[in-house]
Amino acid sequence: MADFIDYYSVLGVPKGAGEGEIKSAYRKLAMKHHPDRNQGNKAAESKFKDINEAYEVLSDPQKRKLYDQFGKEGPQGYRPPQGSQHRQQRQGPGGFQHHYQSGQGGQGFEQFGEFSDFFKSMFGGGQGTGGFDFGGMQEQGGRSQLDMEAELQLSIEELIKGGHKQLSFSYRSGRKTENKEISVKLPKGLRDGATIRLRGQGREAGGGAGDLYLKIRVLPDPRFDIDGDDLKVKVDVLPWDAALGAEISVPAPGTPVKIKLPPGAGAGRRFRIPGCGLPRKDGGHGDLYAIISLALPDKLSPHQLDLFRQLKEIE
Repeated sequence: MADFIDYYSVLGVPKGAGEGEIKSAYRKLAMKHHPDRNQGNKAAESKFKDINEAYEVLSDPQKRKLYDQFGKEGPQGYRPPQGSQHRQQRQGPGGFQHHYQSGQGGQGFEQFGEFSDFFKSMFGGGQGTGGFDFGGMQEQGGRSQLDMEAELQLSIEELIKGGHKQLSFSYRSGRKTENKEISVKLPKGLRDGATIRLRGQGREAGGGAGDLYLKIRVLPDPRFDIDGDDLKVKVDVLPWDAALGAEISVPAPGTPVKIKLPPGAGAGRRFRIPGCGLPRKDGGHGDLYAIISLALPDKLSPHQLDLFRQLKEIE
């Protein structure tokens, strides 16, 4: 039996925490332990995996409900029923199984490893390095019985870079197991909830083939919020840089960008960086908005503290 994982403790939130509290805790911890900020730190990488797994469960109402009800009993307390939408990722209705790998495109959180055995015991599988989730393969009303549906998880970087995903999978057709390898082209303008239809890539039978429908799910990113075509990012700035002005680095998909901060830039002020948002179908891009947040160093020297006291007296 897989060891129980307390996802609430991982994120440092109470069991009754709301959606906003869970998201805020996740963003703070994911930013702190993100591998980009902790190059070569295996402990931070492991912590980052735990944080993302906890958020995956607690941010999903259905997964959270199952976890709260059966979590401590793990696989002995709950088994997803045949055909259930919770029988995820490794095999779905119709015997669909998949193996996948990344093609061109960015790197999602799942590059750092699969979910834990405890997660798999509860939800039936785990995400792999390509960021695909093929849970709930099912026939849809109005579609052919040969059609299949899957969820395709993409990071913000992958939305921007586009390119292709190489996908190989197998499924049962009667008593036979069929294998397929396809290249999934990521068109411009993809957003959360969109669907890519791959004609003729579903089940094959009687000389015909159904279609494969990939529903897009954009993975949460601890750095960015999506607002339509635009991205928003919080940038921590030292008080003296905000007061005097400075050149600061702003996180952006791919490569950080430099902007000049004018003197007197207060907390909450927004700076627009054109063309650094999400790609649109028409070929353009949204913008990136840097939102200023004042932050102190972890430790101030006695001299710095004395200067702050003098500023306070001047007020």
